[in-house]
Amino acid sequence: MSDEDIVTVVRERCAKILKVDPARVTEDALLREDLDADSLDLAELHVALEDTWGPLPRETLADVRTVGDVLAKARLLLLSEPA
Repeated sequence: MSDEDIVTVVRERCAKILKVDPARVTEDALLREDLDADSLDLAELHVALEDTWGPLPRETLADVRTVGDVLAKARLLLLSEPA
């Protein structure tokens, strides 16, 4: 899994779940304030990421504020895994 793959998946899932233009899903976009995400949207995002990458710890998205935070969590989990 490359960093580019992670970015693509996160952007696509965020855009689809939040029903926003993918161009708005930038690393500095605030999930709640800029993209109008609520707690149910974040839960749905968690499930969508699990559907793609397999089980993720429940707390993975607990403290994310931006799309960049989601990417950082995904990178930590996926790029640190042994090949």
